[in-house]
Order: sequence, then structure tokens, then C-alpha cells
Amino acid sequence: MKRSRQGQGTGSSSKSIRSFFTPAPMPIIQPAPAPQIQSSSQPQSEVVEAQVVQEPETTDEVPSNANDLQNNPPVAASEEDIVADPGLRIPIEQMDPNIRDAVRRAYISKGPCQPRGHSYPKRKIYNRNRSFHDVWFNNHAWLEYSIAKDAAFCFYCYLFKQPRAENFGVDAFTVNGFRGWKDGRELIDAHSNGIDHNKSRRAYEDFKNQRQSVAHVINRGGKKSEEEYKGRLLIILGVIRFLSLQAHAFCGHDESSSSSNKGNFLEMVEWYKAKDKNAATLLRHNQMTSPEIQKDMCRACADLTTKAILTDLGDRPFAILVDEARDASIKEQMVVVLRLVCTVQRVVFILFVMSF
Repeated sequence: MKRSRQGQGTGSSSKSIRSFFTPAPMPIIQPAPAPQIQSSSQPQSEVVEAQVVQEPETTDEVPSNANDLQNNPPVAASEEDIVADPGLRIPIEQMDPNIRDAVRRAYISKGPCQPRGHSYPKRKIYNRNRSFHDVWFNNHAWLEYSIAKDAAFCFYCYLFKQPRAENFGVDAFTVNGFRGWKDGRELIDAHSNGIDHNKSRRAYEDFKNQRQSVAHVINRGGKKSEEEYKGRLLIILGVIRFLSLQAHAFCGHDESSSSSNKGNFLEMVEWYKAKDKNAATLLRHNQMTSPEIQKDMCRACADLTTKAILTDLGDRPFAILVDEARDASIKEQMVVVLRLVCTVQRVVFILFVMSF
């Protein structure tokens, strides 16, 4: 052993545990100075002039795609396109097609405009003062109210209505607004049961559910594939955790299919497959058994373990012992032993091995 040192500190007067794992700064190598070029006897102006003559001629032509970008820059949704009051909104079909989905997502994240508790103005309808009521929001999550226009609107139809001439009655809840307070409850229920409204509702639910998007359907491969991947991941992670806790080696000298001993990791996976038929189905074709995946999972376990140790340590006292040695290949290995009292009042020794 080359050297050993031990120290003790507290959270207030000594360094934190993270400082003991900070790598040493690398030396900064200054670049060598560039060789000086001897200046010619010819004047500098003449040299520059000669160089300009020898330069190839350049054209001022701009590629067609660059002209297209300059003339038609990409359109992005802005905050001005998102208006809370439904009576002041721009119709979706009048917006640029490239930003319609972004605007829909912004409105869906905000939700419908329902100013509960607002003092709704009253209008005289058939010799009686009538107005909008907060109770109508309870059974209709899609219902909106515009303070500017004193009118009701449909959140679903605004976002996903079909612009067709035969959509009778849809404009009353999207463009003009509904103001028939006399039979307001009955007419709102009638709109909720309409064909066009239900089409907009289904489009809203499909758009809100990201699993219905084309990109997600192409990439996900179905819910069954996701469940199989999760089960496969749990099995491999269990094997890695067991070998890590027992400090066993993962790889073997010969991991080929004809080998009688493929190493601890592959042999344990094969034992698991022989023990459980479901595991044999999930781990067919030796999926998720490559050395790169093993290293990634080990690194993830190490990161989570380090975070758990630092969280448990907090600002309490600790002791640290550092030792290093050089093996036959002149490769140094440093061992860091952390000694602390955990929350269950017992002394814990944690060993870290680092190679240099």
C-alpha cells in the first residue's frame, strides 16, 4: 500500500462528501506558437492586390431554398394567438395550418373559460330579466362564457368543429355565441346531444390522448409491447442488482452459445428463463443482455445509491479513509471508505473503488 489518510469533519466546519469525489483538474496545455512567416520585400498593398486578383470569382446567386425561407419564414404560435375570452378568439380555421395543433394544445392545457362567481349582466327577455348561470357549468365541462360578448360558447366545437355549411347551429356556440337565456338549459342540453358536437368531443378526446397520435402509434408498437419491455427490464435489473450486491463478476471468459459457462450474468438469465415460462417468452433472442446495457444499468444503480447515501448523510458527522495501490500493470486503484452513523443508529462502512 502506498499511503493512507483519515479525517473527520462536520457539515459546518469541513468539506462536504461530494468534494472527496471531485476529479483532479487537468493541466492546461498551451498551444505551441505558430512559426513566423518572413515578410516579403514587396509592399503590403501590392501583395494584397495580387491576392485579390487570384481569388476566384463569386456569384451573388442565392439558392432557391434560401429564397423560399426568406420569402416564407416558418410560422410559430405566439401568445397573441391564445385568447382566454372565447368571444375574442380567432377561429381555428383562419389560422395558419402549421400552428393549429400548437394552438389547440395551448387551449387544452388552459382549459375552457368558466368565470365562476362573475356578476352576469341581465337582459329583459319576454318581460323578465334573465342571465347566464354558474350552475350550467356543472353538467357541461365544455361550456364557456365570454365576458366581452355576454354569450356562451362550446370549447370542443371551437377547437375541432368541421367547417361545413350543413353544420346548423354550431356557429351559435363558436363564432356568434349563444345568448338565449330563456330556454338556456334546454338548448345547451340539445347542443350537447347533437351529432356535430359529439364529433368534436371525440376529436378532442383523441387529440388529448397522445396515444392516438400518428407518431406515437408508429413508435409505441402497442400497449402489449410496452408491458413486455417493462417486464423484461425488471428481470434484467433484478439480475444486475443481485450480482452487484454480491460483488460478483458479470462477464465470463467465453460467452458464446457453445460455451459451458457463459459467466454469472448470462448463466443467471438462463436459469431465470428455465425457471419461469413468462421470463423465457420475454427474454427470447437474448434481448437486453449486451455488455453496454449491463454497464448502463450498473451506472444507474450506482447513481441512485450515491444519491441515497448523500441524502441519508445530510449534515451529520462522517469519517473517510482513502487508500491507493498500484498493481502489476502499473495501474493505480484508489479505495474510498466512508464511515457514518445511519438513521437506525448503526455504523455503516461504504466502499468505493476507483481506477486511474
